[in-house]
Amino acid sequence: MAAHSADGYDVFLSHRSPDKPIVERLAEKLVEEAQLSPFLDRWHLIPGEPWQESLEQALNRSRCVAVFVGPSGVNSWENEEMRAALSKRVQENRNSFRVIPVLLPGADQEAKDKLPAFLLRFTWVDFSAGIDDPVAFSRLVAGIRGQAPGRTGVSKLSAASPYLRKSVRQIMADVLRRDGIELAAVPLGAGATIRTLISRCQLQYPDLAADEVARKLMAARAIAYEEKYAQRSPQEDERYRAADEWEAELNTLLRHVGMRDLARCRTINVGIGNGLENPFFYKDFKQLVGVDLAAGALAKAAQAIPRLDPRCSEAENLHGVSSHAFDLYLSLRTYQSSFFDVGESLFQACRVLAGGGRAVISIPYVYVDQGRLLNGLLRPGGHDLDPDLPYEIADTVRRGLQTLGFEQIGLHTGLFEIYVHGTKTS
Repeated sequence: MAAHSADGYDVFLSHRSPDKPIVERLAEKLVEEAQLSPFLDRWHLIPGEPWQESLEQALNRSRCVAVFVGPSGVNSWENEEMRAALSKRVQENRNSFRVIPVLLPGADQEAKDKLPAFLLRFTWVDFSAGIDDPVAFSRLVAGIRGQAPGRTGVSKLSAASPYLRKSVRQIMADVLRRDGIELAAVPLGAGATIRTLISRCQLQYPDLAADEVARKLMAARAIAYEEKYAQRSPQEDERYRAADEWEAELNTLLRHVGMRDLARCRTINVGIGNGLENPFFYKDFKQLVGVDLAAGALAKAAQAIPRLDPRCSEAENLHGVSSHAFDLYLSLRTYQSSFFDVGESLFQACRVLAGGGRAVISIPYVYVDQGRLLNGLLRPGGHDLDPDLPYEIADTVRRGLQTLGFEQIGLHTGLFEIYVHGTKTS
């Protein structure tokens, strides 16, 4: 057990009983890996002495407090500890006394929504991917020490990772070179959409017909997605480390947004790929239209998912899909794709949904690499993962839904992806 210095504790760990094993493991990591002195009731309360007074003394002798929010939420006594910490920060005007909210695996947006609004102002540490998540742990340590995490949270994929195979842009460049278009000569910034790419190529190659340039680029993107994703296997998908939990999570989320009777639900799944996901509830939908721009992958999805109505189209136009025809627009792990146009795709989501229909869109934020859980999305042209990029994309989706007039917009951090959901106004 860790001893504390004469000056007190580095951090007071506030939690409720069902979360104790997880919090104790994190306390051990703080001692063993960061050489910090946390206060944990199980370690420091002396049997036979009044525990309320001991907790109050420990809180007063701590430099900060970490409030852990798990699946079971916050109980009454932990709520008192949390409010005492917040009161201490305000009354003493101690900017050096920090209150650090910590999201444990399995906690959801509903648990966060029940916390005091004042607590929500503070920067969270998110252990949704597991307590061994190195990015979250480095952020927790930085918060306890009163430091900015900086780039210490940036991880790199190993050379063996399947995500470092030939990129979409490289595949497109090879295809377009045969058509007289040199993609490397076209200046593009991060986050360029297919529309931006087409416009830049039309400027770069004025001797080619504009519609011909657009057709070739769209075809090259389809070929690239076909090559990367048509043969994708469960071993290459993080969710298959906990497939049952992921499917239950998605089913629970659909119920949360109001999709309780799937037998009456007309659904469009945009970016369905080769049907690898095939959640257990797909069979229950009244109607399921699967859209993907890779024809070969879509054919595999049609074989894998009974009663699937496959449509080969881009998310940005949903060609041939009727307007106001669906109750649920579902798109899993597609909106982060290379040259993807979030704004145009959200407009199409609005178009095809009936009044009161729901949109549920997910952005991945976890990689599994040689047994390690790594947070972030891959930066173009390198091995670095950007831990903030998934949240930036999710926020772009959220703001896009707001612009289109969606209501009841929310975000939910799941085991492996961030979900954004909203309801189209009638």
